[in-house]
Amino acid sequence: MKIPEKKWIIGGIGILIILLISGFSAYKLGYRLTSNFTLGKIGYLSMTVPLPDTSVFIDQSKKIVTTKDNEVVKIPFSPGEHSVIVSREGYFPWTKNFTIPSGEVVTLSPFFISQNISGMLINKQDPEYLQIKNDIIRSKLPTQDKPIISTDKLVSLWVEDNAIMVKKDGAIQKVIQSDTIVRNVAFYKDRSDTVLFSTTNSVYVIEIDKNGVQNVMPIYRGQTPLFIKADSNSVYVLDGEILMQVVI
Repeated sequence: MKIPEKKWIIGGIGILIILLISGFSAYKLGYRLTSNFTLGKIGYLSMTVPLPDTSVFIDQSKKIVTTKDNEVVKIPFSPGEHSVIVSREGYFPWTKNFTIPSGEVVTLSPFFISQNISGMLINKQDPEYLQIKNDIIRSKLPTQDKPIISTDKLVSLWVEDNAIMVKKDGAIQKVIQSDTIVRNVAFYKDRSDTVLFSTTNSVYVIEIDKNGVQNVMPIYRGQTPLFIKADSNSVYVLDGEILMQVVI
């Protein structure tokens, strides 16, 4: 082998070693190659999952199973676009597409709605029946001038021209423009990022955030239900003459 060729080989090996050492150091420092072949630092997805025995599917493959109530799940991701599906037997699955910026934490808040109605029937002989029924019938849709304010005082909610509207940080957003008449609205539980509404034959929960899949799930299906909130975990639903307290 000629001496110049030896020098080229030795030089090439030296460069390769430097690249390997640099790559390993970058990996140890939390940097990863992104889908468009740029270098970015690992970010994280953080979620509070309400129920145990919940499956979390990451990018439709990797699976995590929670073990306790309100478990905080923190998952490392390379920067870029990803997806998550949160699923539990007997509940509607919750899904979201999201983007992890380099070195940042993205927080998502999944919610669970049972596929089977859970609650208590309130019969006409119950002393509270007429009072609750009348409260539901008399309830009016909120307006921009008289909105519903979230428990954390951060978001206001109203209906305008059959569109569900919210205002947060001074910005007004249309949650959904319904093709059918919206009869009632309220915030879901004590949250300010999800809304309850009744239309056609159902009562639904819908996310305010439209980015990366806007989850919509039914909590009640019947004929022409009306509702008011009973407390942070249930609503009174009036469907014809049937009155129920439904767990949400």
